[in-house]
Amino acid sequence: MAAKVVKYSRDGVIYYEIRGALPDGTRYVDRVGFSERELEFRHLVAARIKLLRTEYAAACNRVQAECAADVVTPRWVKQLIF
Repeated sequence: MAAKVVKYSRDGVIYYEIRGALPDGTRYVDRVGFSERELEFRHLVAARIKLLRTEYAAACNRVQAECAADVVTPRWVKQLIF
């Protein structure tokens, strides 16, 4: 699933927000904010944004697994599994 990272500023704080859809159709939104002083440490900001994307991917995988588990399997298919 593709996610969009949006950057915006409010009250002197720079926010990075990740938005996307999960496989079941629900919306996923997470954000992190940094002060101007914290933005000087670019490697920390980049690491946190990477973590946001990783958390989104994990949420997608979890929801996709839940959707797959909810699928009703016909009885004849269950009998073919050894």
